[in-house]
Amino acid sequence: MRWFYAVDVPNSKPGWNKYTKTKEPEKFIPFSEWDSFNLEVNFRKKSTVPVEVNEDRLFEVDLQKLELAPVYWEGPIYEVRRGVWFDSNGIPFSKKQTEELEQGYKKVKPYTFNHEKPDTESKENKEIISKFNKYIKEVEDSTQKVDLSQEKDILKLESGNYVMYLDGKNAVTFPADYDTNFQIDVIRQFSSTSTVPLIGVNSIQRGYSDDMGESIFDKLSTNAIPTIADSFQDEFGSILGFDQTITRENDETETKTETENEIDDHHMQQYLEGDYDHSVSKNESNREIDHLIFCIHGIGQVLGKKYESINFTHNINVLRNTMKKVYTENDQYKKLAYPIADKKDETYNTNNRIQVLPITWRHKIGFNPEETVKEHDPRLPTLSQINVDGIRALRNVVGDVVLDVLLYYEPKYLKEILMATSTELNRVYKLYKERNPNFNGRIHVLGHSLGSAIAFDLLSGQTGTAHGDIELPNKLDFQVDSLFLAGSPVGLFKLLEGKNITAAFDDKVVNNNGKDLDKVAAPNCRNLYNIFHPCDPVAYRIEPLINPQFGNFKAEQIAFASRGISTHIQELYSYGDGITGKISQATKWLRGATKSEPSPQSKSIEESASEENALGDIITSIIVDEKKQESNKVTKRNMTDDELIELLALNNTGRVDYCLPMGVLDFSLVSAVSAHISYFENQDTSGFIMKELLEGRDDPVRKKFVSLY
Repeated sequence: MRWFYAVDVPNSKPGWNKYTKTKEPEKFIPFSEWDSFNLEVNFRKKSTVPVEVNEDRLFEVDLQKLELAPVYWEGPIYEVRRGVWFDSNGIPFSKKQTEELEQGYKKVKPYTFNHEKPDTESKENKEIISKFNKYIKEVEDSTQKVDLSQEKDILKLESGNYVMYLDGKNAVTFPADYDTNFQIDVIRQFSSTSTVPLIGVNSIQRGYSDDMGESIFDKLSTNAIPTIADSFQDEFGSILGFDQTITRENDETETKTETENEIDDHHMQQYLEGDYDHSVSKNESNREIDHLIFCIHGIGQVLGKKYESINFTHNINVLRNTMKKVYTENDQYKKLAYPIADKKDETYNTNNRIQVLPITWRHKIGFNPEETVKEHDPRLPTLSQINVDGIRALRNVVGDVVLDVLLYYEPKYLKEILMATSTELNRVYKLYKERNPNFNGRIHVLGHSLGSAIAFDLLSGQTGTAHGDIELPNKLDFQVDSLFLAGSPVGLFKLLEGKNITAAFDDKVVNNNGKDLDKVAAPNCRNLYNIFHPCDPVAYRIEPLINPQFGNFKAEQIAFASRGISTHIQELYSYGDGITGKISQATKWLRGATKSEPSPQSKSIEESASEENALGDIITSIIVDEKKQESNKVTKRNMTDDELIELLALNNTGRVDYCLPMGVLDFSLVSAVSAHISYFENQDTSGFIMKELLEGRDDPVRKKFVSLY
């Protein structure tokens, strides 16, 4: 027995979406064989306990409600169907329809029928089928009506249509006005054998077949899911109203007539179809995990509520999949995860022993741009009301994004943000331990953008605000091993607060450097990583806040995740045709925002981008041998013992700031738009995090080279 779940129309969405279901789902995907077997066993046992399903058991099925829901985060809930009866498109019927068809099946017992199959290719029979489909007047006038209730193989359905059972596997449904001898005889004789469909007659099938599953997966979208950066750019452009049409790859355009809910549903369908492995085995669904990473989202997550293409859960799915891709394609990570394992072992080749889960907080905060302050003070307007008219759409988006940063320095909302985040962290941790009682691995936190500041302050136990410090005891129910900050403004925030950064509970380090304990921030974690892309306008360094002298150190360069030039040549080849498109898109943004035409003498975007960051230079930097690069008069030296001790207190690697390598397409003009939101799909980010976790460096390095400015 195969089970299915809808992917196109949710039954419900989290409360903040104000969603109402307006139509029934039409697209269903089968659960894996293992999940279907498990669902069927629990269904027959009449179990009331939700059944965990899909990749890494990230979803569960309520067998009473027949609904699929995510386990660890809030998201859309979809209908589940038991695959007993299927229409001609391979879509399983609903529970109510299935029960009705099954009752008729047991009553009629069509498996006892012994029909002779006619030759549908004969000239005479082809003419009969043609007459049926044309239903000429002479046939109608000369044909006697049939009492369908007296036919042993026909039953009336609640919908008003009729079902005719043909044999133990096949049946057809047809309208009530198909009630003549001629019509019934043709349906009975030719429905299951004719290569020419009978108009108004719909074939249905009892039981699942493998070819049906192949057909379903063949119909899944063949277009790759847009990258996070591309999704953001498209969404942002549409929000600003630069284009009223959506351009497809085949240069056709489609007018935007869909409702916001339909657009959101389409995005979520893409994610359900593309984010998860649909053929999970028993072993894969119970893979062993040594490292659990909680990921905290950043600024403007209200956009993820309005425009689901900017969806943090999807971003984390992308991160999980990127890690798996990098892992399966590079032996260096497999050797770290399994130093003595058999290379032929399936686990060795597929399981990186790392799980990542999203932690969302924005929808739990009681502030909305369309509402007044929480107390609904009638003296104060809404944020929307104080917007000026110029580029209102842009201001609405900027308000959504910047609002989170502004609120972060308002004590009342700061407490709400930190408490909401810590509560969600503890909830997901407790739930994960309940679902995975054998998990004894390490727990890490990855914060992106403002999420990194939230994570940093939670682990520091205090933060700076416009009204001074707010003491926030660490209320987490678990110890954080490594804290990864990605695209982080923490360096800027702490500089504005006038605070240095040091190791937690390290009085020796603090006192030796003459730092006032009230003027330091000390995250309680074993290792602190600050990862940034050189084009990211939101990211700031942290090491100079540990010691101003460290400002002379260049950030540690993160190596490419995939070794070898072939990977980057392939990237160049794959994206070469898209360079012009990306620049053109950036041009639209600039023109749309200013509503002015560039002067004929002005330089093109291509020329400006070339001057700022020549593609040739980037390609050369990739191709040139590393040893030759090192010879370009880069000043290097060993850290002093005092310098190394100070940095080792925060990270056993001896460094905190890590810079991602420049990619083939990192034009500074274009990349500044997307660099800040692309960490989750960046293979180098995934490779670096995997390497650091899988190495499990418990002993600090003894010496460290640094490059100097």
